[in-house]
Amino acid sequence: MRTQMNGYIVTDEDAWLYRWFGYQVCSPQDIRQALADNPPGETLTVEINNAGGSMFAGFEMYSVLRGAQCPTEAEIQSLAASAASVAMLGCERVKATPVAQVMIHNPALPASGDQHVHYKTAEDLEKFAQSLLNAYELKCRGKRSREELASMLNAETWMTVQEAVEAGLVDEVIGGESIIPSQVMNAVGGGLRVLSGAGGLPSAAELREKKAAMESGSAPADDPPEGPGVQARLSASLSLKKYY
Repeated sequence: MRTQMNGYIVTDEDAWLYRWFGYQVCSPQDIRQALADNPPGETLTVEINNAGGSMFAGFEMYSVLRGAQCPTEAEIQSLAASAASVAMLGCERVKATPVAQVMIHNPALPASGDQHVHYKTAEDLEKFAQSLLNAYELKCRGKRSREELASMLNAETWMTVQEAVEAGLVDEVIGGESIIPSQVMNAVGGGLRVLSGAGGLPSAAELREKKAAMESGSAPADDPPEGPGVQARLSASLSLKKYY
């Protein structure tokens, strides 16, 4: 059986709200449901085209997949970035197409307040990064040290499929016998960095405010909740939120 980890990763609590506004999202409950629906004895293949989202929702997906009672595999078709790069590692095996990219980086968290708040936020973010490193290090099985992986997080590292295999984050390239040399792919793949600012996902709080305004009549509601006009209008008006 095949299922998708597409769109953005959000919490179960917020998934309905994003879908109401027409956003494609996935949440831990989607993975739980796919595992429940998977026929006995079959492998569950998780197709991944995902720029990330909620770190803790990604952690939950990782843990749910790690505990699956059936064979599991991830298939990166285009992008597994940020929280998605952790969630996919819950699968027993990770495959990727020749054009796929993997991106890992440090978690981000907004903060406001005095110096003590900011120091505490920095301490928390460091602990979150250590949890990320636990998952990456376990998957890499010595191909990259924890220190090397930490440097990759600090640098916001984009990886071609060859680089992801060399790092131990991907196990197999689909159709890998015919992929182009890594030095060519690296040059092309690096250009994807400029695409990371296209589109974006607003916070659940922003969407709740907008929904309330629409329901009160103080904001236009000329499109169906899941119509293309809603998504286009929101994508144009809301800035990109940092992965995680």
